[in-house]
Amino acid sequence: MQDAVATLTPPQIHALPRQVFVRQQEMPPRHLFASHTHPWHQLLYATSGTLVASLKDQRLFVPSGSAVWLPAGVEHSTYTEFGAELKSLYIDSAFDTLENRRPLVLSVSPLMRELILTAANFDTEYPVHGYENDLVQVLLQTLERLPQRGHTLPWPSEPRLADLCNALFANPSHRPVLNEAAQALAMSARTLERHFRQQTGITLQAWYSRMRLMKAIEMLSTPMSVTQIALELGYSAPAPFIQMFREKMGVSPNQYRSSGPLG
Repeated sequence: MQDAVATLTPPQIHALPRQVFVRQQEMPPRHLFASHTHPWHQLLYATSGTLVASLKDQRLFVPSGSAVWLPAGVEHSTYTEFGAELKSLYIDSAFDTLENRRPLVLSVSPLMRELILTAANFDTEYPVHGYENDLVQVLLQTLERLPQRGHTLPWPSEPRLADLCNALFANPSHRPVLNEAAQALAMSARTLERHFRQQTGITLQAWYSRMRLMKAIEMLSTPMSVTQIALELGYSAPAPFIQMFREKMGVSPNQYRSSGPLG
């Protein structure tokens, strides 16, 4: 029997002590920060493991070495299936040079990684002039130059379609059959496909394929073997899984894993 999800409480901060406030967090497996908002921007950097940020219309996968940009006021929850360590940067909402109205998954460069790790050791109320503040300004300038990653999965808001996606997400080895899924939702296959595309911008099968890829990236942050991952995702053998992963990511699963955090 799988352990229940445990809920964590976000820190109760009413105002930022400085333009950038960094906190460090270790999330055990199957832990969740429940849905909430901030009056400031947030950059969640996964230093190990994989985070999944859930928003109203999408889920963003944040493997080690990546970060998710969450603009001020965006409602979100954060979950890890296998455990993760993270650095969370709260950034004053006056910072507006990034595309801060849209959540993004970003690759963390080696420079950005070192800037974040250094800033994480600053006093909460670091001097507003001098070395600490200068480094924070370089951090913000570097942030707006980080490349985006396409680790996003659209999510329907219509309750029946959302339930379908939740079921597939929880059991990625179960490939959806359009006619069967439509029958379970008391609609025709054509109606299901039309509604699903309207809600997500892609077909159900395309969504399922992208979801399995995101799940694979998540599992590759664990000690699970490639064979185990392939079977968990419903492949009959490792070879077709490896071929799919190479086609989508440009490298094999083992090459992806051995490359380590991009940051």
